[in-house]
Amino acid sequence: MGYPSQTPPFNGYMPMVNENFQSVGEYPKFSSQINRGGMTRDNEVAPTPEDTTPNSKRNQQPSWNTEQNLVLINGWIKYGTCSVVGRNQTSEAYWGKIAEYCNEHCSFDSPRDVVACRNRFNYMNKLINKWVGAYDSAKRMQGSGWSEDDVLTKAQELYACGKNVQFTLKEE
Repeated sequence: MGYPSQTPPFNGYMPMVNENFQSVGEYPKFSSQINRGGMTRDNEVAPTPEDTTPNSKRNQQPSWNTEQNLVLINGWIKYGTCSVVGRNQTSEAYWGKIAEYCNEHCSFDSPRDVVACRNRFNYMNKLINKWVGAYDSAKRMQGSGWSEDDVLTKAQELYACGKNVQFTLKEE
């Protein structure tokens, strides 16, 4: 016995394809719907805005080195554990302080802004969390006679997941 809230069984009815619509994206002449080019009236073609900025000119900043990564992490620790302000601050104010700290304590070719610091920290956080998970798994697999180098090799193997990817944020 079925319940009234259940979906009724499929009865084999399939709606017929409307002959007025040959393919997706074509509309009848009276249509004023949005199509791929944007909003149209009476099937006028609306121009699609294109970004003419070359990819090489968009927000091209130099890469971060180990010293700069450590300064960023120190700033994150300093302002993330501040007992005076604590969690009672906006994201912009928080990352603004970290960006100021980074620019004050490290030499950058061009000063790093709030977005660059936040994006770099989030990227590093993702990689570090993946590495810690791989290291913990390798530690659990540690066999008798394994050295720390064997554990690190196994962790790198797990981190790469069969791809040629290296964890680059560790110091040798």
